[in-house]
Amino acid sequence: MSDPDADAYIVKDVSQAAEAGSWRWTRKRPELRFFLDSTEHLNFKVDLSIAETTLRETGPVTISISINGNLLDTIRYADAGEKHIDKPVPEKFLRAKAVNFAALEIDKVWVSKTDGAVLGFILTRAGFTQ
Repeated sequence: MSDPDADAYIVKDVSQAAEAGSWRWTRKRPELRFFLDSTEHLNFKVDLSIAETTLRETGPVTISISINGNLLDTIRYADAGEKHIDKPVPEKFLRAKAVNFAALEIDKVWVSKTDGAVLGFILTRAGFTQ
């Protein structure tokens, strides 16, 4: 999220500014786009954090990961802190030589009582690797 070109990958629900130069807040359903030359033997990797402040109010949260509209996995988090996701992606979920979309939907967001700001989780890094 600190890459100068990160905005080109963001479709929606990710804050515009990188905090501390390295991460961004998400809202309910952050979506990213990636151009993939190949679809063979790819994993979808994400580094995120669940903030203790938000978790205290929302309780445990579940994040559903979808690739091009196909559910890849659903993960429940009951504790705050850094999380690393590394999931193999079925080739049939992907499109070669095309833009592919990845969404990470959190079931409960934190809503500020003072200004109505909506926060999901902290996103540090996301992408496809072989």
